[in-house]
Amino acid sequence: VAVSPLRLLRQQMDALLEQVGSGSLNIDLILLQSDLDEVSGVLYVCKLVEVVPGIGKVKARQLLARMNVSETEQTGNLTLDQRNKLVQLIATEVIAP
Repeated sequence: VAVSPLRLLRQQMDALLEQVGSGSLNIDLILLQSDLDEVSGVLYVCKLVEVVPGIGKVKARQLLARMNVSETEQTGNLTLDQRNKLVQLIATEVIAP
C-alpha cells in the first residue's frame, strides 16, 4: 500500500512534535535554522510552541499574541528575527514560569 506524500508529511510533522514534546529535540534547533526543511516549515507556530515542555496551549497563545503572530502562521513564514525573539520568549517562560 503506497503512502500518499501528504500523509507521509503529516507523519513526519507528528514525529517532530513528539520529539519536541518529549524534550529529545530542542525547539531552538528547529527555529534557528536559517532555512527550514519542508516538515518544520509547514508546522503551525502555535502547535510547535505549545508542545514545548512547560509551555502548553495558553502560554503558547500568549507568547504569540505578544509577538503579534497569528496562531495559524506557519513556522516557515516567520522571519529569522521573529524566530530569534520567539526562542528568547520561550526560554524566559520555561525558566521562570
